[in-house]
Amino acid sequence: MTRITLISLLHRLSPQFPIYPVAQLLPQLSEHKGEVWLPPLSTPDVAALRAKVAPQAQREFASLATGWCDFAASDSGDTPELDALASYDEEMLDNLRLYWGSAAKINHPITDNLFELRRGVVDEAHGTKLADAWERQQELRFTQLMSAAQGQDLLCFVEVEAAYWLRQRLSEQVEIELHIPAL
Repeated sequence: MTRITLISLLHRLSPQFPIYPVAQLLPQLSEHKGEVWLPPLSTPDVAALRAKVAPQAQREFASLATGWCDFAASDSGDTPELDALASYDEEMLDNLRLYWGSAAKINHPITDNLFELRRGVVDEAHGTKLADAWERQQELRFTQLMSAAQGQDLLCFVEVEAAYWLRQRLSEQVEIELHIPAL
């Protein structure tokens, strides 16, 4: 059975949540001997992980840019849907400041549920074009992992906003052991 370890990255949210430094993620790299999958981001946490992984072991996920909606970046006042998204994002950040009291809670199912709910609000505010692009790119990531997981264990770092989707799909696969490490 192939083991896929999936770890959430805070990337743009990192400065707001110093309880989850990238140094805490590095031990996962030293314990892993196979491929390491990273999102195509130019953020300090991804750069630090890339610097610690041998180039031949690095793999890059498909970009989610076409379906992405930045956190709390929507303009308020344009439509009732965008107002709802801006309000949801503000409230969600407040809730995460309370809930994420420890790093362990970042890779917890409650965090996944919060971001899955947020995605529903994003899709409602922006419509099917963004939702379809999100789904298409997530499916591409899933296909990448399933192709790579032919008998080798994988270590995957995924944006916290997107991790719920892959966790759900991977947990449905009988030939995959999904592992969420305690950090």
